[in-house]
Amino acid sequence: MSDDTPTAKSKISDLARFGGPPLFASPRPIGQLEAPPQEEYLAYLRAMVERRRLTNDGPLVQELEAQLAAYHGVHHCIALANAGLGLIMLMQIFSGGRQGEVVMPAFTFRGLPHFARWAGQQPRFADIDLNTQTLSPVAVEAAISERTTAILAVCNFNSPGDIDGLAEVAARHDLPLFFDSVYGVGTAYRGRRLGSFGRAEVFSLHATKLINGFEGGYVTTNDAPLARQLRYQRNFCYGAEGDCSADMLIGLNAKLNEPHAAMALLSLARIDETIGANGARFEEYATACAGIPGLRLLGHPVPDGEPRNYSLVVAELAPPWPLDRDLTLALLRAEGLAISAYYSPPLNRDWPDPPAHLPVTEILASRFLQLPAGHLVSRGDIEAIGALLRFLARHGPSIRAALAEERTP
Repeated sequence: MSDDTPTAKSKISDLARFGGPPLFASPRPIGQLEAPPQEEYLAYLRAMVERRRLTNDGPLVQELEAQLAAYHGVHHCIALANAGLGLIMLMQIFSGGRQGEVVMPAFTFRGLPHFARWAGQQPRFADIDLNTQTLSPVAVEAAISERTTAILAVCNFNSPGDIDGLAEVAARHDLPLFFDSVYGVGTAYRGRRLGSFGRAEVFSLHATKLINGFEGGYVTTNDAPLARQLRYQRNFCYGAEGDCSADMLIGLNAKLNEPHAAMALLSLARIDETIGANGARFEEYATACAGIPGLRLLGHPVPDGEPRNYSLVVAELAPPWPLDRDLTLALLRAEGLAISAYYSPPLNRDWPDPPAHLPVTEILASRFLQLPAGHLVSRGDIEAIGALLRFLARHGPSIRAALAEERTP
């Protein structure tokens, strides 16, 4: 954790936007960035170098796959160079070699439509539920056409969504349903840990995620033929005679290497501790932000007793909050908060064809911003951030007036 002392604000001129020192001298990030003790990782590296096995389905990758399969309660885990490749591979397999459309949310990570295009598919956006911010089964059904090849649902950090409802829609239309569950590690749906829903689920091992493998990802599934195809596909389709053709299964290099697997193994061993620390930080935010007019921390609309991972802290801004979301974001960034808007702008604005009517998406995309989270954010940081947000709420009209005066010739 950083030890630089936050610089408190007592008047508008103290804000960094108006020439004051930033709240934090070093940026406070939004990612997890949890790392094991250095010596533990170096011990893995020394053993790896002695074995002279650095990649190509090495023993650490195999051990990681076995541990992740057990963690998620599935039969198969396929480790990959990153989660994006997993999504591309699944879309390519599910398309059966034909060009079509994959139904997905526009309120999500910016890479998803790009992955669809790499797989020869077109993104088809469907609207989301107001409470969970995940795909609405009703909207998904309305988006399905004869060109649909699959449904890609996204599990958010605060809710897996209506998995049963989506499964019913997929079954009615005989379509594969799979999940981007990057933010679903450690969470559950109806008492079952995420990882075994739909045809497959995709998770990330990026350094900013709960399981840190520097870079990396993995697919979980109980579908043995699909797991076999993915293992062929990640290794150029070597050994896949009869299962691989230029149309049905396109090979590529998606292998995870041993140094990344070592890091992920150490991170997985600490997953409960990491999630517990996230929960404590969320409670500290709830205390620090309590009673700020127009600011609400995005909750976790899942039944009591279902595990949460608290991997992100997202704030919703609405009247009487006195500043628009983008201005608030700019003011906070100037103070050393390395933050971003949450899934904004919605992806349908950059991918307008085919056109999509997404009223809930458009409303929510202008309201949310992420707050610093993860290992590098201390309790003192959170208290200082809460005080800064309270200051902006109190002095918002004066801030707007000062900015307007700057623009006056």
